[in-house]
Amino acid sequence: MKHISKINSLYLLLASLLLILTNCKTQDHQQVNLQDTFPNVLDVQNTPAKPVDWDSFFFADQGAWFGFALPDSNQVGISGPFLMTNGRWLGKSILNLKFYDKDLNPINQQSVNSIYYPGKLVQEINYPNFSAKLTLIFVSSNQSLIHIEFKDFNTDTKVYPEWSGSVFSSEGNIIPATDKIVIKESAYNSELNILFHQNNISENLSHTDTTYTCILSPMKLSETISISALVSFNDDNTKISSQLIDQDIIQNPVIYLEQNNKRWNNYLNKALESNADWSNKKEYQHIAVKSVETLINNWRCPYGDLFHDGLFPSASVNYFNGFWAWDSWKHAVALVRFEPELAKNQIRAMYDYQNTDGMIADCIYSDSTYNNWLNTKPPLSGWAIWEVFKETKDTAFVKEMYPKLLKYHEWWYQYRDLNHNSLCEYGSSDGSLIAAKWESGMDNAIRFDNSTIVKINKANYAFSQESVDLNAYLYFEKQQIAKMANILGLENNFEKYTSEASKIKDLIESKMYHIQSGYYYDINLQTSEIVPVQGPEGWIPLFTQLASAEKAKTVSQIMLDTSKFCTYIPFPTAPKDDPEFSEGYWRGPIWLDQVYFAITALNNYGYTFEANEYTLQVFNRLEGLKQQAPIRENYWPLTGEGMRVNHFSWSAAHLLLLYQQQ
Repeated sequence: MKHISKINSLYLLLASLLLILTNCKTQDHQQVNLQDTFPNVLDVQNTPAKPVDWDSFFFADQGAWFGFALPDSNQVGISGPFLMTNGRWLGKSILNLKFYDKDLNPINQQSVNSIYYPGKLVQEINYPNFSAKLTLIFVSSNQSLIHIEFKDFNTDTKVYPEWSGSVFSSEGNIIPATDKIVIKESAYNSELNILFHQNNISENLSHTDTTYTCILSPMKLSETISISALVSFNDDNTKISSQLIDQDIIQNPVIYLEQNNKRWNNYLNKALESNADWSNKKEYQHIAVKSVETLINNWRCPYGDLFHDGLFPSASVNYFNGFWAWDSWKHAVALVRFEPELAKNQIRAMYDYQNTDGMIADCIYSDSTYNNWLNTKPPLSGWAIWEVFKETKDTAFVKEMYPKLLKYHEWWYQYRDLNHNSLCEYGSSDGSLIAAKWESGMDNAIRFDNSTIVKINKANYAFSQESVDLNAYLYFEKQQIAKMANILGLENNFEKYTSEASKIKDLIESKMYHIQSGYYYDINLQTSEIVPVQGPEGWIPLFTQLASAEKAKTVSQIMLDTSKFCTYIPFPTAPKDDPEFSEGYWRGPIWLDQVYFAITALNNYGYTFEANEYTLQVFNRLEGLKQQAPIRENYWPLTGEGMRVNHFSWSAAHLLLLYQQQ
């Protein structure tokens, strides 16, 4: 007994030391102004050459539907804005700044240093007799503040500030008012108002339909110290619950700058929390910060028929200007680590469009006539809801979402189970093969090349192919439903879904695991044989922890085979030795959600060394990840080259989860 007591005492001592070290690590983050320690993690320095210029990117925050960039020259001011309503640049720059001396001679800047910090754009400008710092932040979802602070000036320095700007002729026109510049945008009848620190600007204003110049009254720097401007985006489609007082923002800019700093330091402190060895290294913290910036840049507030906040897959192309179901569940799991209310609203946004049968639309838009009801997406909303609860302990949110989740879960068995054997199939509402493939999330995966589709009833069709990933997700969701039922005191539901989860596990283990090859596969309903194609769907039973240790061992051996899935960047969407392996979307490229599922699968079964090794391969080998390059939609597994869309949200979400080892 004495030995046990000593062991327990030693254990307590070690636990206490670990707690102290963890607290010290957290305190170290909090003692530093993190917002100012990660400059230019992403490159947003550019000047758009034309309205459709998707190579140029921007900064947005607070769910705004417009964003700005830093000029790519020594110009003082900001580039843009880019409007997410139509995916176009309104102009090269609607806000440029210049100064004149007391004799109205232009004062040319000697140097301009442009920096994108998390949550703000900054320009540090040196003039012959003074210096200035320009900062742009978002103070709300429709208002951005530009603040200019002066320093290093002589006490009698007097200057005349001049604001100027322009818009592309095809995108809008300028209509001056007594106290502001009004820019009417053409396509959506929205407008941007620019308000300056001086109320009456009309006497000093010159303009055309697409340009304006305004020299303000002279100011003595020792008396003024700073000036501000405010850009407001107004649109009948926006659903902003409260408006800030414009003049209050301009007259008290420091308050809003401090609020921005506090919010972003909170984001970064939470995002950088990790017990992994790599979390102490700046190069890997850089990846976590880039992930947060990408997610927040893609955040949109309620607008039109979008009734809750959510994230675009990417704001850098206009065909992603909506919310997707599969993406949303993944976004929420990452967002709850640092912005829990946004995570909840991302889930709510998709459930706003749950139909009477229980189905969730594939994707939803600000104009709901474009919503895609041809298919849904794999059932991971239970995972998202449960992860939100684990992080927030918000039982009210669980209670709110539980009946909706239950209805969606049961929809699968009513409308996607051809032979009523409790193993479901992907399908579509119109009988099209392409929509059924979309429903899997793996649009052109090799396993669906020979699939056929069968009618279930008037408006529902399904593949004659039971998919292992779908049923593993449904098993996973039954477990989450049971845990939620336990929290809510619903004993009957707890027992029901616990029992059903056990049944599904047995079915998957007995029917979908192939003993000879040691891997999980889809099942052909017509022949009852496996669909002999290996893909990431085969490691989902390990991600959801339904596989036995013995089966997990054989699956992991295939995952770690260098001729198959252990490529330069691990875990592609098809094994390297498959004849169909190619650069086609889901036929070879790396998708970071599947990489995350694979690494989590390895961790689940004790392959911790391998999981850490492959996480670092992802961090070290993906093109531009540790530099300023954007996070991409997918990557080529043999080289790490980025592919397709820039600034992709679910890639960012899973990189953050990998960093945190969540």
